[in-house]
Amino acid sequence: MTALQAYLQNSKTRKVLSKKPGEAGFSLIELVIVVAILAILAAIGIPAFNNAQVRAREASAKTGLATAYKECEVSKLLGTAAHTGLKDGGGVTYNSAAEGTTCPNSTAEAVADGGETYTINLSSGVKSSNW
Repeated sequence: MTALQAYLQNSKTRKVLSKKPGEAGFSLIELVIVVAILAILAAIGIPAFNNAQVRAREASAKTGLATAYKECEVSKLLGTAAHTGLKDGGGVTYNSAAEGTTCPNSTAEAVADGGETYTINLSSGVKSSNW
C-alpha cells in the first residue's frame, strides 16, 4: 500500500472528502434573497411606524379636547365653570380656550403635528367634522 492509498483510507481523510461543496455556510444567492426580504420588510415597516406616530398625536389631541369638554360639563353641574388647563406638548398645540382654566362659550382647538386640526365647542360639545 502506498502512502497515497494509506492517506485516502484514513477515516479523517474520508470524512473530509465525503463532504459536499457548499454544505457549510450560505451561498451568495441565499444571502442576496435574505437581504432583499429584509429590505422589503423595512420599506413596509418604517412608513407604518411613522403613521402610527401621527395617529397617536391625533388621538392625543382628540382626547385632550374631549376631556376639557367633560370637565366643563361636570363643573357646570357644580357651578364652577372651570376645567384643567391643557398644555402644549407631545406634538399637540392647543388654543387659549383649551389651555385656559375657564369654560367659555367658545370653541377649543387642538392642532396635531400631522397637520389635522380638531375643534370642540366647550358649551355644546359639538365637534369638528374630521373627528
